[in-house]
This record gives sequence, structure tokens and C-alpha cells, in this order.
Amino acid sequence: MKNNAKEQLAALNQLDRKQGELYHRFAVRLGISDTAFWVLYSLCESDEIYTQNSLAELWCIPKQTINSAINVLVKAGYVQLAPIQKARNSKSIHLTEKGSEFCREMILPLFIAEQKAFSRLSETERDTAVALSEKHHLFLKEELGHLLECGKGGSE
Repeated sequence: MKNNAKEQLAALNQLDRKQGELYHRFAVRLGISDTAFWVLYSLCESDEIYTQNSLAELWCIPKQTINSAINVLVKAGYVQLAPIQKARNSKSIHLTEKGSEFCREMILPLFIAEQKAFSRLSETERDTAVALSEKHHLFLKEELGHLLECGKGGSE
């Protein structure tokens, strides 16, 4: 186990990248881009109605990248766009029957694996993991916000 904050942070960042690599490999296995994977993941996971903007915000992915992935998914027949009443230029994204079948066959097993892996932690460990991740994110956001306000290189 690493003892100082610098080594611990490096280990945490490496683990985060390794986890990201697992999802990337899963997307490659499915024959889709990482962004298309996260779009389908969101649509399969939730009954919420998503727009391109809401997905871009949810996953912190540029809107143009989300748009490109959605165009590929539309052409593949996995999703369709529908106009939203009272919302100019916004369209909701919905799974087609083909997309729903793809999610049942390909993405649902991922959800099950994620749940099994997380359930292997005790309830206390799960609560602690979520609380610590949220706390670390808040502190990092504060520190980076301060650096961004200072201009280039953190100097004024």
C-alpha cells in the first residue's frame, strides 16, 4: 500500500484508467466507439428521456462527439430521434427495437457484471466508496477551479 498522497493519487489515477480501459475493450468487442457505447449504456440503463445535450453533460463528452456517435447509431438502426414539443432544435433519443435487442443481448450482461462486482463489497464499503469519491471530486473541482481562475500555469 502506498503511504504518501502523491503515490496514492498515482495509484488511484492508474486504477481509474484501468477501469476506463475495461469499458473501452467492451465497446471494441461490441464493434462501436466508446462514445456510442456510453450513449447506448445510458439509454439501456434508464427510462429517462435523453437529448444530445443531456448526454454530453452527463458523460462530459463534447456535443459534437455525441452527435457523431448518435448519427452512427441512427444509421445502424439502434436509435431514433424524435422532436420534443416546446423545445427548439432538441430531439429525444430512443432505442429502436433493434437497439433494445442489442442492449438486452450485449449491454445487460455488463450491467449484471457491474452489479455483481459492486455487490461483492459490503454495504459499508459501497457507502464509503461513493462518499469518498464524491468528496474527492468536490475537492478536486475546488482546486482546479482555483487554478483555472488564476490563468496559465496557475500564476496570476
